Amino acid sequence: MAKTSYYVAVSLDGFLAREDGVLDWLSNYTKPLETPYDYEPFYQTVSAVVMGRKTYDTVLGFGEYPYQGKPGLVLSKNTDFQVNESGIESVSSNWKEKVAALKSSVENRIWLVGGREVANLFVRENLLDEIILTIIPETIGTGIQWLGKTPLSASWLLSEHYISKNGVVQLVYSKR
Repeated sequence: MAKTSYYVAVSLDGFLAREDGVLDWLSNYTKPLETPYDYEPFYQTVSAVVMGRKTYDTVLGFGEYPYQGKPGLVLSKNTDFQVNESGIESVSSNWKEKVAALKSSVENRIWLVGGREVANLFVRENLLDEIILTIIPETIGTGIQWLGKTPLSASWLLSEHYISKNGVVQLVYSKR
């Protein structure tokens, strides 16, 4: 059975994007980190993706859908919302059952792509198995918090950590 992983980059002060969603503060950190959790090695372990509607729309704004060939779910509160990618399903109800079915149908990892709302939901529902937190040594002051402001409680165990030459820190936490 696959594990669900929230793989996310955040600023040193805990934001995944500016308040308007802009990621300009990441521009100085595009070179490979040379860690097992750099994007390419991580992506090779991804069997499926789950994201929210806002992240899906943002991803499509970058051009071609980047997760071709990987099954997945897009969670949306809008029951009329539909996706166009093959193997990707829009889910507005019974989402826990759909996630459970996806977990049992793939191996390796299910990547929670992007947004705080889905990650927060998975933590609250005890469905998140792993957090891979890449901390970028930039402060931006305000922005979108990586887990949001909704009260939640979970215990995590630091299982791995890496420091890159440019000061980026990667922390891998597993669910206790």
